[in-house]
Amino acid sequence: MKKEFNTIFLVFLLVLVGIGVFLIFKPFIIPIFLAFIISQFFKNWYEKLNKKLGNKRSISSFIMCLLVFFIFVVPIAISLTLVISETKQIIEYINNNNWENKIETLVSHPLIQDNRDSFINFDFKSLLKSEQFKSVLKSSGNIGINLLKNTYQSTSSFIFMAFLMFFTLYYLFKDNKKIIKKIMRISPLKNKQEEMLFEEFISISKATIKGSLVIAVIQGVLLGLLFWMTQVPSPALWGLVSIITSLIPMLGAGLVWFPAGVIMIIAGNIWQGVLILIMGALVISSVDNFLRPKLVGDSSSLHPLLVFFSTLGGIALFGILGFLIGPIIVVLFMTLISIYEMEFKKELKKFND
Repeated sequence: MKKEFNTIFLVFLLVLVGIGVFLIFKPFIIPIFLAFIISQFFKNWYEKLNKKLGNKRSISSFIMCLLVFFIFVVPIAISLTLVISETKQIIEYINNNNWENKIETLVSHPLIQDNRDSFINFDFKSLLKSEQFKSVLKSSGNIGINLLKNTYQSTSSFIFMAFLMFFTLYYLFKDNKKIIKKIMRISPLKNKQEEMLFEEFISISKATIKGSLVIAVIQGVLLGLLFWMTQVPSPALWGLVSIITSLIPMLGAGLVWFPAGVIMIIAGNIWQGVLILIMGALVISSVDNFLRPKLVGDSSSLHPLLVFFSTLGGIALFGILGFLIGPIIVVLFMTLISIYEMEFKKELKKFND
């Protein structure tokens, strides 16, 4: 009785203190999680470098952190700088143009006037002169300015989170084996089950990064270059938007290049619009079909339907990083189900017979 009470009380304390620890670490879960993913992704590189340097783990870990910094952070910083610059130009363009006169000129165009019956019978000129219309234009400009301000404010948060990630990454490179052994030692699962979970975790992480993020970045860069060549305004901004849409399965960069191509043709830029549509269909959207089998292979054990919903659900729950977190959580759940099936195979067979 005494032993049972001790066990119950110990478990109660563990749960209580565990909740407290979770609340303490909650603001930093994302950078810690990213650091762990990156440490496993570059694990082999680290081991080879450490071997060449004569098992100097601190130096090897520092060098790998620098390498990761130049691979990820520098391109992101350059891209964000371009995007912020283009966003400022768009806001200035919106605020410095007399849209009321431009729209009124468009409404007065002979083509529209000759086909007034085809349009909704509405007094456009009265609308343009109304306070509501002016208020909408002013609100649109304010939204853009607030968006830009939020971007600047989030930059400091990004720098802080990046610092936390690299601080964690340094020790994860250095003490990776010790940490994993510690987790496996205190876990009540069997070693084979723990290895199975860990292997699936690493496999889906690598598959998601290589099969989603790398391909999305390639598509975004190609689209940005295509828009720059065809003189589409704000190519860097649309390239970033394309990267985000490419992370969503079955949607992809077509959400960006197809409307852009159509709008360019309607605007009278025929060859630019046609080039965007052709290159978008034959090159940009085909990158996924061409590269994914080579980058991923059979690494991902998730059904495409599960990938789609886990990605969307992950993004809805965790933000843009949900494209990585969502599939990982689902694949861990599926692995636990497999472990459950193996562990209770005989009992399940009795129930099913």
